[in-house]
Parts: sequence; C-alpha cells; structure tokens
Amino acid sequence: MSEPDTRTPLPEYTRQLEAIVESSTDAILVKDVEGRYRFANEAAAEFLGRDADDLIGKTDRELFGEETAAELRDHERTVLDGEETATFEESLPMDDGERVFETTCSPYYDREGDLAGTVSICRDVTERTVRERTLEDQRDELATLDRINEVSQGIIRALIGEPGREEIAQAVCDRLVETELYQTAWVGEPDPANEKMADVVGAGLNDEIRSLVEIIDASEGSGEPAAIAYHEGEPQVIDDVENDETLPPEMQRGLLDLGYYSGIIVPIRYGDTTYGLLGVGTERRSAFSQREVDAFDVLGDVIGFAIGAVKHRRLALSDTVVELTFRLTDSDSFYVAASEQLGCTLRLEGMAAGPDGSLLFYDAVSGVDSEAVFEFAEDWDAIENVRLVSDHGDEALFEFTVTGSSVVLTLSEFGAKTKDATSEGGEATVVAELPSDADVRSVVERVRAKYPGAELVAKRETERDFQSAREFRRDFDQRLTDAQRTALRASYFAGYYEWPRDSTAEDVAEALGVSSPTFHQHIRKAQRELLGAFFDRNGDRP
Repeated sequence: MSEPDTRTPLPEYTRQLEAIVESSTDAILVKDVEGRYRFANEAAAEFLGRDADDLIGKTDRELFGEETAAELRDHERTVLDGEETATFEESLPMDDGERVFETTCSPYYDREGDLAGTVSICRDVTERTVRERTLEDQRDELATLDRINEVSQGIIRALIGEPGREEIAQAVCDRLVETELYQTAWVGEPDPANEKMADVVGAGLNDEIRSLVEIIDASEGSGEPAAIAYHEGEPQVIDDVENDETLPPEMQRGLLDLGYYSGIIVPIRYGDTTYGLLGVGTERRSAFSQREVDAFDVLGDVIGFAIGAVKHRRLALSDTVVELTFRLTDSDSFYVAASEQLGCTLRLEGMAAGPDGSLLFYDAVSGVDSEAVFEFAEDWDAIENVRLVSDHGDEALFEFTVTGSSVVLTLSEFGAKTKDATSEGGEATVVAELPSDADVRSVVERVRAKYPGAELVAKRETERDFQSAREFRRDFDQRLTDAQRTALRASYFAGYYEWPRDSTAEDVAEALGVSSPTFHQHIRKAQRELLGAFFDRNGDRP
C-alpha cells in the first residue's frame, strides 16, 4: 500500500505564495535582466506611491531619475554578474522625503534555467539609519569639541611663556589646522583707516587665501559676516559658501575655486573689548553644529583674554610708557555734551567693571545742580543708570553705568590705562598711558574712527614711578593717625577680619577702651587710607 501524497497542489501552492507576498510589509520587486519591473507587491506600491499595475514595465530611470537609477542598476549588475545574493543599503527619493531601504537582491531563472532577472526584498530602515547617523554625528561632534577644547587649553598653557599677540594668534591657528577638521585658520584686525583686515597671521594660508582675507570689509553696515561678528560680538557661520548672499561675489568665487564650502568667523573679545577676528575655513559642507559654534564662541573669549592679558601685562611691567593726550569736541560724547550744555566740569575719579559688560564711571561734577545731571542723562542711551554717590554742594560725585562706547574703552583695547579725563566747556581732555612698544598710529586712528573730532595734542615718553613693597608700607603708615593705626592692628590680630569673625567690633572696642562708634570711625578711615594708597598708586584713580 503506497503512502498518501501530502504535497500541496500547484494552484493552491501558488495562491498561498501570492498571499504571503501580498501580506508582507517588506517591498518585494521582480525585474527582468533589462531592469524593467515585472512584479511589485502592495507594500512596494505603497512605498513608491503608485498602483502596483502602474509599475509594470517601468524602469528605475523613469521612476527616480538618472542618478538614483544608475546606483540601483550597479547593485543589480553585481548580482546578475555574480549570480549570487547580495544585500545593499539604498536611498530612494519619496514624496515625504528620502527613505533608506535595506535591499536583499537575488538572481532568478526561467524554466529553462536561464538567468531571467532579479528578485528584491526591500525593508524600510530609515528610522534605524537616522538613529545610527545621529549617533555617528554626535560622536564626530564630541570629537570635534574635544579638539577645540584642546586648542583652548593649549592657549592657556602658552600664556606661561608670556607671548605677544602674534604668537598667541599663530598658536591658535596652528592648533586648529593640525586637527585636520579645518584647512585654514587666520586671525586679523580691521585697519582703523579702511576697516579691511590687517595684521593677518594664520595657518594653511597661501597667497590666494590671504588676498581674500585682506579684502574682507569689516565696516559697520557692510553686511559681511566679518562686519557682523566684529560689531555685534556674535560668531557668524557660513554654512554654504555657494549660496550665501552675505558674501561678495568675488569672495564666493575665490573660496569655491579653492575648495572651501563652509566657514565661521568669531569675534576675539574679552568683556567689552574686541581685539580682532578669528576665521576658519573647511572643505566640509555645513560643518558647524550649534555646539561647535558655542565652542568657538568660548574660544574667541579665551583668545581675547590672552591678548588682553599680554597688553596689560606689558603696561604693568614696562619701565617706560608713552603718554598720549587727546582733545575731543564731538557732541555725540556724553561728557563733551554735558559739559557744554550744562556749563559744568566733569572729572573722572575712577572706573570699575559693572554688570553685563557695562562700566561704572565715577565722576566728580561741579558747576551744576545734581538734578540737572539726572535729567540730562535720561536722554542718552549709552547711560544706563545714574546714581548720586555724594553731594558736597560745590561738587558732587556721580556713578554712571555706561553700556555704549567711550574713548576710555577704545583706548583700553590697546592696553592703555586712562590717567586723567576732564570735560569742560564742550571739550574733553583724556590722558592715557600705553606700553612703549604700542602702535601709536593705530591707537590714534582707532580713536579718530570712533570720534572724528578727536585730536592728539601731546605725546611723550616717561619713566614709570615704581614703588617697592617696603616703600608702600612706609607711605601708608605715614597716612595713618596713631588711633587709626592702633585700631587697624588690634582688629587684625584679634581676628576681626576672619570669616566668621573671631572678635566683634564691640570686643575690639572694649579691649581698646573706646566706644563702638569711635572704633568704627577709626577703622573705616584707616581702611579708606589703605584702599586709597593702593588704587591711587596703581593708577586706578586718575
């Protein structure tokens, strides 16, 4: 007795196979050797946004265009030539954007055993691919940030050798190009005479790139990225050189000819002072993520701090200084206008850093009622706040919170220290000290660029009057009365200045045999003499 035949009849087997193919969520496609579609299941039709019957007889060129079709045909040719199954990752343009498929392609044969075409099973892996690419981008971004941080740390270490501006700038550019993320980096400063880039140093600079850098127009209102970065204090990213409308045509052509497709320009600043610009170019497109831009912003501050520290260190350690005296008559200066319209005299007593990048100016004002000063200052945007510190009738001390530009701030960009500033009768006289090796011409041009009515009326070299620590202590001691000296010594040794205090004011007063108010009077006057001796000696009080 023979075994029963359990094989599925061919028509029923075919129906089952068709059901499996049509219920599949993966796209299943059959093409002949010429690349024409012979079959597509419903999933494939849904992915492609067409009816399945509309796909029959079509080619990839008709559906996707020449570029995509060429890539798909290369994959199929690999399978047909090798007559082996292969898996590819393919990107296809869809109505809702680009989709990524993992395609397993196999050869198929006709009944005679001849190669007839390919069968492809395509799985949509767009979301997985996006996740993988995002993770890869994040890894690349973190690696980039690590390299930028290494540059910042290198700059800080370089400060130990007390380099100059050029050495700092060169070190920054060298380190950036050494990362191989960027092909060129430069540091420059707008020339006060024409606002073009001057004093350019860098790495990866050839003659063509240098000539492009030197035609950058950083003048306010030019609209170029460098101008915006310099005057607004924010990094400017050029994501796509070819289509960036802020770049002059000559600049675009030059950069594209050299193979540069994106870049960033960063202000080099510290506080309210901008020392120049850092420019970086790369052959990569859209190379700068927001976190990378933020890192460059911090790098600009680090470089600005380094350059500023060098300028001020040179002034502090220089035996010989250059003293410049300017006369200003520009009516758009608050101090010039106030002295003329109020008929008063303003004398700068001292300065300090204020909140949010502002400066606190302490000015002695005479010849006018205090209320008139308040009313006049209300009309000036650069004066954020006015406070009356003290009023002695014939003269009052005001605290002005200044947020706009000032000649004092302009001079500080060059490491200058203002010794004296007085305004009277619509004319301001400002005396400043600079290091002996300072570029006086650049200083004068920068002041005149800000204040066209400024005039250099005197320039002289002078020796600085240094005082040893022993001389300082001796001079300070001579400024104290016996009672002040006793109160200061007793309070110091009794731990009055510790935190928390070891002794209260009442404890020290009782030990000295004086009342608490008397002790406070002595100690406050002694502290005033100490601070006065320090700040007057260090030039912080003109």
